[in-house]
Amino acid sequence: VAGGEDCLWYVDRNGSWHPGFDCEFFTFCCGTCHQRYCCRDPLRLLTERQQRHCLAFSPKTIAGIASAVVLFIAIVTTIVCCFMCSCCYLYQRRQHPRPPLQGPEIPLSSYPPAAPPAPFPMDPKAGPTPPQPGFTPMAMYPPPGPAAQYPMYPSGPPVYNPTAPPPYVPAQPSYPGA
Repeated sequence: VAGGEDCLWYVDRNGSWHPGFDCEFFTFCCGTCHQRYCCRDPLRLLTERQQRHCLAFSPKTIAGIASAVVLFIAIVTTIVCCFMCSCCYLYQRRQHPRPPLQGPEIPLSSYPPAAPPAPFPMDPKAGPTPPQPGFTPMAMYPPPGPAAQYPMYPSGPPVYNPTAPPPYVPAQPSYPGA
């Protein structure tokens, strides 16, 4: 048996930390995982390997590892359940993606839409072109006549009349005690 085995740091049964210490020549680190001292009896020898084994498998270390594993499993389970449970926000968002924002269609002008231009310029001297087989002829221009009017809009810009009464404002309901 080799002499000079050092006692490594350890934690006693009360949870107090003790620093490591060196044993004199021809003495060994003796004791248990929670109490260490130097002695000359080789039967009580606690090798450095055994001391490290005490640190690796202490109840606090095992409890710390177990709590980390349980926390990890709980987080993963919660995330998986949120994607699979119909009452969860993440599930609803995945099942019903939001449509792009759409608002009411606003006309850009009060004029009716213009007829599309002809596909190519026509020579007025050439006359009408013969219809192609398989196509039915259709009018190229809108029929002459008055332009379509929208009944809700006035025909021109508003006219300022200084003698006109102010616009109608509906009466606001009065509340008792106001």
